[in-house]
Amino acid sequence: MAALQQRWKTLSVSFTNAILTISMNRPKANAMSIEFLNDLEQAFDHASKDDTIKGVHLRSNFNSIFCAGLDLADMHERCSKRQKPIIDKFVFETLYRGVTAPIRCMKPVACSLDGHAIAGGMILALACDYIAMGTRKPFFLGVTEIAAGVPFPTIPLEIIRHQLEPQIAQRICLDANLISSKDFCISWDKSETPDDLSQKWLKMVGQRPLQGFQITKKRWWADFTKLLHADNEQEKQEFFEVITGDECLQAMKQILKK
Repeated sequence: MAALQQRWKTLSVSFTNAILTISMNRPKANAMSIEFLNDLEQAFDHASKDDTIKGVHLRSNFNSIFCAGLDLADMHERCSKRQKPIIDKFVFETLYRGVTAPIRCMKPVACSLDGHAIAGGMILALACDYIAMGTRKPFFLGVTEIAAGVPFPTIPLEIIRHQLEPQIAQRICLDANLISSKDFCISWDKSETPDDLSQKWLKMVGQRPLQGFQITKKRWWADFTKLLHADNEQEKQEFFEVITGDECLQAMKQILKK
């Protein structure tokens, strides 16, 4: 495990009772850089292949935040340079692989949501098999891409549609407002100690034969998985034209000033 810790610079990992705990640890807000997304993908891929690992617990090392989504400063810089191959690779390969890593992991994945989960951070949480929400203090949830003029890519949009009730999903995506965890009407298990709930759930499913879980999880995400292998050049071109436009760049700049 020490060797793995050295490999993944933005994550802290531990292994106890057959559960791999992945604690996101990129200051200040677990913003999704290339390194962070690659580390997530590799960690979940390792969990899939290691037979000694029976479950994965995803959490944050920071008290007030789960994950803040894309590093907006980095994204603004990429878009300002208007280099389409770089943007395509980051959004439609690196980002997609990072946020869908829990879905593609063939082990049970539990998430402790005990701090702000914004944009890509919200998507990452929804990609997990089980979510335990903290109640110790309120925090914000939501996807804010449209507020910066950024069109929602297909894969994150489909994760939201797949995991949330239609009315909630539409409000989150189109309003682009953050919602307090106190007002988020969804029936996730809740506790002042969500880590305990996540570990309890993983222990429960870990006592069952794994193959049945794996097949069911694969079928649950079957239609979505087909989208991961599609190469939509029209979407990439449309996305590029919008996010490199003056209006979107200015909106990003204004948000960065706040």
